[in-house]
Amino acid sequence: MDAGPDPVGEGRLLTIRVFAERAIDPVTGTTISKSTAGNLVTGARIKITPEILGAIAAGLGVPLRLVQAAAAEQYVGLVLDDSAASE
Repeated sequence: MDAGPDPVGEGRLLTIRVFAERAIDPVTGTTISKSTAGNLVTGARIKITPEILGAIAAGLGVPLRLVQAAAAEQYVGLVLDDSAASE
């Protein structure tokens, strides 16, 4: 039984179910399951592909680049700093 909404995303209430429903890659139609969405919220590692990243971005309503940068930092330790590019 669902105990209530689990917030997903910063500054907004988005349940895992709603996030999973919205998480559809606009290019390929790839979706993520409610289980995968839950794993993201708890910080569990998931198998990522470009299509999954596109679905996550769509589910959160954020730019794909933001999700790609977060995945690169979490999975391979790559830290992107856009401010350094302008120096």
